[in-house]
Amino acid sequence: MKIFPLYRRFNILVLAFWIFGCLAVAQVENVPVDNQVYEFLDRMGVKGILPLYNNTMIPLSRQEVADDLVAVGKQKDRLSEAEQQFLEKFTQEFMHEIHPSQEDPALLFNGDGLDGLFSQKEKYLYRYVDSNVTSYVNFFGSIDYRGISGDTYGSTHDSFGQIGGRIRGTVSDKLGYYLEGTNGALRGDRNFALSDPRLRGNFNFNNLNSQFFDFTQAYLRMNFNWISVQFGRENTMVGTGYSDRLLLSDNAPVTDFLKIEVHYKSLRFLSLHASLVQDSALFAGTLMQEPPGSNKYLALHRLQLGLFDKLNLGVSEMIIYQRFSPEFGYLNPISFYKSVEHSLGDRDNAFLAFDAEVFPFPRYKFYGTWLIDDIDFSKLGTPWWGNEFGFQAGLINTDLAGITNLDGIVEYTRIDPYVYSNRVAGNGYTNDNIGLGNQLQPNSDQWFFQLQYRPAKQLRTWLTYMLMRHGDNVVVDGQVVKNVGGNVLEGHRDTDSENVTFLDGVLTKQHTVQLRAAYEFITDYIVTGIYEYRNRVTSSTNYIDNYASLQVQVEF
Repeated sequence: MKIFPLYRRFNILVLAFWIFGCLAVAQVENVPVDNQVYEFLDRMGVKGILPLYNNTMIPLSRQEVADDLVAVGKQKDRLSEAEQQFLEKFTQEFMHEIHPSQEDPALLFNGDGLDGLFSQKEKYLYRYVDSNVTSYVNFFGSIDYRGISGDTYGSTHDSFGQIGGRIRGTVSDKLGYYLEGTNGALRGDRNFALSDPRLRGNFNFNNLNSQFFDFTQAYLRMNFNWISVQFGRENTMVGTGYSDRLLLSDNAPVTDFLKIEVHYKSLRFLSLHASLVQDSALFAGTLMQEPPGSNKYLALHRLQLGLFDKLNLGVSEMIIYQRFSPEFGYLNPISFYKSVEHSLGDRDNAFLAFDAEVFPFPRYKFYGTWLIDDIDFSKLGTPWWGNEFGFQAGLINTDLAGITNLDGIVEYTRIDPYVYSNRVAGNGYTNDNIGLGNQLQPNSDQWFFQLQYRPAKQLRTWLTYMLMRHGDNVVVDGQVVKNVGGNVLEGHRDTDSENVTFLDGVLTKQHTVQLRAAYEFITDYIVTGIYEYRNRVTSSTNYIDNYASLQVQVEF
């Protein structure tokens, strides 16, 4: 692994800490989208303990999460023994926001020293807290082993090492800051490693053909009671799904953005304007309307409202466009993007989405999203290619069949031909060749069944079955000879058929069975294991693969 880049990055983290430390107490910074507290809060929402909790738009601020944990704690008698353990664990993690005087983490440099590394306390390298500023410094590292045997890659494996650091905190109860950086290295089969979308979207690893990769997230977030403004880069997820999200997922590389959020009682509003990386090659034959060198942007706004402790409703609108600089019409957070897009020459890629979560009675949640890429009402019910929709619907039941701590999910996703792609070259719903939304390609559908069992705070398990079907474009000698709308990077051309049939083209079916378990033997030290059986069938081939991975993750 390269030493000098890691050394420079550590120096930057330390320098940033001292800058902020020399300048809070409600924490304004956000909770990363991969924090397991979201699983717990979502389960509390489905059970009716936390009415109208909504995971459709994350991340949330640390103070918001802490307030939700306090609300759950007021109904502690309704929790199972395992749920009480999880509540205790997360209360400890967010103790500064709940009861600052009771915060008692393990600190390597100004507290417990090496003895604290193996305690069950929340762990930090360093902490600074006074009436005006908080600063928390973490180190984290992970070692991954991934192996596969079968027909797709043969018998091969990869190992990854990754280390990094994080500094976060709040200044004067108003300004939150967050800086995270990691470096990693690969040993093993590079082609197999690129099956991971995070590595496929990493410039250092993929474009420079290096064995090293790096990731960074950093932002400033200013909070004004129920309004916040944020600038920087951070994973943001929007959508109702559990298998994946239709609107914004964490599959594509993280983007830089300007974000405005409003949270007043059960009303939430999001306005986000992000810069994207153009795809490496534009699909020949699509319209070339933007001059070479144009930058690519995403504009998104979303309104979400909770009603009667039984219903969450959301409406979202997105625009992908290319300009040399941001378009002022799309910087307006309260305009109707589609009308603006018409007034600007109808040259951009517009989306509209509606979603809902219904809680008919405790332990059940029905949810769904309807994504409209394009629509012509006069041609509804016809096979015209331009009526492009994505659908996702599901049901989650907690304490399934009366078994405590066991949850079940059933979900169906369908993405019509040409959804996410665009007839204008470069206007696909992508960031650096990877879709911003669901990992499924257009002209696909998927059934998703999952059992989740969490018997104790140390152990979380998942058993998943997925059936995916995809109709791919017909390619001969590297050229698309029949475009059925099966690739997000390949939009409709004037020479392509005006009519489409769902799942036309080269049909692939994939059955996947996955068993995953995460064991947190010491707080912030997690071992995660995955076994996955895949059976991919086309008209001429039958691929069977067995995949396994083991990760050891440490944070302090």
